[in-house]
Amino acid sequence: MRTLIAICAFLCVSQIHASSITPIDTIKVKKDSRMTTDNLGNVYVISPTNDIEKYDKNGNKLATTNFKVLGNITSIDATNPFEIYIFYRDQNKILYLDNLLNLRGETNLETIGISQCAAFARSFDNQLWLVDMADLKIKKYSKDSKFIGESASLNMVISDNIIAPDFLIDINSTLFVLNNGSLLNFDAFINYTKTILSDSITSFQMVQQQILYIKNGVAFTYNPMLFKSEKLDLQLPIKIKNIRIEKERLYILTDDNLILHTYSEK
Repeated sequence: MRTLIAICAFLCVSQIHASSITPIDTIKVKKDSRMTTDNLGNVYVISPTNDIEKYDKNGNKLATTNFKVLGNITSIDATNPFEIYIFYRDQNKILYLDNLLNLRGETNLETIGISQCAAFARSFDNQLWLVDMADLKIKKYSKDSKFIGESASLNMVISDNIIAPDFLIDINSTLFVLNNGSLLNFDAFINYTKTILSDSITSFQMVQQQILYIKNGVAFTYNPMLFKSEKLDLQLPIKIKNIRIEKERLYILTDDNLILHTYSEK
C-alpha cells in the first residue's frame, strides 16, 4: 500500500513538471500589484492604488472597482467566484462583492468584538475565519456575526514565537495559515495538525494535491506525501511574484506584467 501511495504521489509531481504552456496574452499592470484567481479561471488584479480588476481566462477585462474611502486592501478571497470577499485591515472591515465586483454587503469586525484582525478567509460553508491578534486565536463567525468556534492560542503551536499570520485559505474544510513564511494546517474544528512547510513562502496554491509556492521569486512544488520540494520545471520569467493554475490556464505575475498561458498536461 505504501508503495502504491508513493507511486501515485510521484505521478502527480510528474504531471505538473511535464506540462506544456503556450502564451495567450500579457497584461501590463502597475508595479507592486497582486493577483489571485477563482475556480472558473477568472483572475483578479489588485493595484497598489487599490483598484480591483477582473479578467477572464483569455485576458478580457470583465469589471473594475475601487473603494477609495476604505484605503488599502489587505487581501481578497475569490474561492467563491459569485461572492468575492475583500478585507481592509486598517478599517477592520470585510466587503462582499458579486461576480461583477458590485458591493453587496459588509461586516464591521469591531461590532463582533474583534479589533485587531490580522488575516481572514471565507470558510467552505460561506462563513468567516478570522485571526484575532488580541488573544492570538483563529475564530470562526457566521456572516451575521454569530460566534461559531475558536482555536487554541497560536503561541501554543507556533514554535518560533513569531506570530504574524498574513494569509488564510480554506480548502475543502482544511484551513491553511501562512505565518512568517511557514505554512500551517488546521482541521475543520480549528485544531492545529501540522506545519507543512517552513520555507520563506510568500504565496501558495493547492494544485493536484500539491502546493505550488513562491520563494525568493522562484516557483516550487511541494508534495506532502513525499515531503519533497522541487523547482517548477517550466520556462518562467527569472523572477516572479505569484503563479496560479486554474482551468487549463497558467497565470504569472511579475513586477509589471500579468502573463496568461494555456496549460496542458502531456
